[in-house]
Formats: sequence, structure tokens, C-alpha cells
Amino acid sequence: MINYYILIPLPLAFLLEFYIGGIRYNFHPLNIMGQIAGFLEKIFYHISNSFFSGALFNIFTILIIGTVFAGIDFIAIKISIFLFYFFSIFILLSFLSAGGLKHESIKIYRLLKANDIDGARKNLRSLAGRDSNNLDISEISRSVVESVAENTGDGIGSVIFYFTAGLIIGFFALTFIKTTEILVAFGIIGAVIYKTANLLDSMVGYRNAKYEKFGKFSARLDDALNYIPFRITAYVMLLSVFILNIISNKYHNKGGFKSWFKFRKSHPSPNGGQLESIMAGALHIKLGGTNLYGGVESKRPIMGFENYGRANENSIISAVRIMELTSAILVIFYTLVIALIFANF
Repeated sequence: MINYYILIPLPLAFLLEFYIGGIRYNFHPLNIMGQIAGFLEKIFYHISNSFFSGALFNIFTILIIGTVFAGIDFIAIKISIFLFYFFSIFILLSFLSAGGLKHESIKIYRLLKANDIDGARKNLRSLAGRDSNNLDISEISRSVVESVAENTGDGIGSVIFYFTAGLIIGFFALTFIKTTEILVAFGIIGAVIYKTANLLDSMVGYRNAKYEKFGKFSARLDDALNYIPFRITAYVMLLSVFILNIISNKYHNKGGFKSWFKFRKSHPSPNGGQLESIMAGALHIKLGGTNLYGGVESKRPIMGFENYGRANENSIISAVRIMELTSAILVIFYTLVIALIFANF
């Protein structure tokens, strides 16, 4: 019989992160993962900046980080069930980003409301990698909305998806290890593997002179891993906009669907347009356009119809509300999936 304690980590981690997500600390798991990845990148890039070397770097880094976290998880099981669940929930909440997104976005919103443009530009760097020195209020707002949309996918939807997938795969390990906590351990491993791949894409997945070849495998793997969960998240986001439209006329469910249907493939990423297009239609604003990254201009197709306006600071709050409801529904949905799958075991 399955111990239904396995249903606790996901909703509890989500709630904890939602309320303490703005807290920053040096021993954050992503910082540790980044240090390991940075060390290995120097070694493999020094050997060669080829596609093959980049692929080996990616695979080896995922194996190393996955093994480290899996080892800690299994040691925790042996020591104490409470320690195991504490560690598992801590790792999962460290990978989720609903609370962090809300905290950083509202901080920028308040700075814009106070007409502190320089402060908003400075704080934007915590959300978006683009150059922010010369952005006006509308461009800052657009950047925040786009970041909220994208991070709803890779910072929430995909993390939960791979935690759930790992937990389901862990069922087969019950044949060898007779403890249901192994399911949660496999769920954490799934989340770690995904988040490591996502981290490596953010480190080397760029189309520039340095990483064009070396980072291509990391970029493609991240695209592949996000393909299914981003589309599930898009469907949930459409539902969220529909619900919010009933509550407030600030949201446009028909606009969200029409924009998603027309513009979801306009993004240079095979996944990025799924959520940004919904945000554009739901808020009746135009997203996309010209961004600068390290002084290099990047032009993206406009998402949104001709009659849509430019983003403003109020668009940030509306985007956060969509993210919040989408995240909550995703947690409920995946928790129910886990419960239904294991109901008869």
C-alpha cells in the first residue's frame, strides 16, 4: 500500500516557496549547482569548444549533480524519514519560483509607481538577462511580463512535471527497495535533472561566438525537455485567464486564446511563445520586439494584435495574478495525478 505522505512534498514546497520565495541565501541549491557546472565548463571548454565537447559537458554535469543529490536523498532516508522529507521539500521549494517571481515583479512595480526608473532598471536584472540601462517604463514592464510568462513555464510548470514524472518512474524501484519514500526520492531526482539541464542552457545555450557550438546541445536539450510541460502549462494558463476574466474585466480570455493560437509559434524558442502569447492576449498588450543582450541587438516578432497597446506597470500586477493562479492549478492538477495513479497500489 502506498503511503500517502508522498502527496505532501509538492503542495507544501509550493506554499512555502510562495511565501518565502523572496529570501536569498548563499547555500541555495542552485548556487551550488552553478558552482559545480561552472567548474566543469572550464575543464571541457578548455579541451575543446566543439559541439561534442559541449554535449559531454552537459551529460557529465547532469550525471555528477544528479548523483550528488540522489546520494544525499538516499542517505537521508537511512538516517531519518523526517530528515528525508525536510531535505526533499527544501530542494523542491528551491527549484520553484512562484514566490520569487511575485516578490521581484512587485518590487519593480512599486519602483515604477514611485517613478524610480533607475531602481527599476537595476532590479530588472534579477528577472531578465537583457540590457536595461536605457529602458523606459513600458519596456521595463514588457520585460517583467515576458519574464513572468517564461518562468511560469520553466520555473514552475516544468519543475512540477519532472518531479511528478520522476515519482511515477520511482514506482518501478519499489520492486527492489521496499519503502514508498523512494518514490519521492525519484521525484526529486527528476526535478534535479531538469533543473540542471535548464541551468546549463542559461549558462552556455547562447548563439554567440563563444557558445555557438559548445552550447548547442544544452540549448536543444532544454528545448526538448520543456516541450511537453510548457504546453500543459499553456492549457492551464488559458484556464486561469478564463477564470480571472469572470472575476475581473482586466483579463481577456478570448484574447488570450486568439493570441495563443496565432502567435504561439512566433517566438525564436519552440516553447517561449506558448506562454508569452497568452499573456499578450489576456492583457491586450504587445510583447516581443527589440532587446539588447550585452550590447548585441536581438529582434523578435511582435506578439499581439494591431489594436493592442504597450505594456505598463499595471500589466505587471495582472501578469503576476495569472502566474499565481496558473501555478496553484498546476500544483493541484499534478498532485491529483499522483494520487489517482497510486490510488490502487
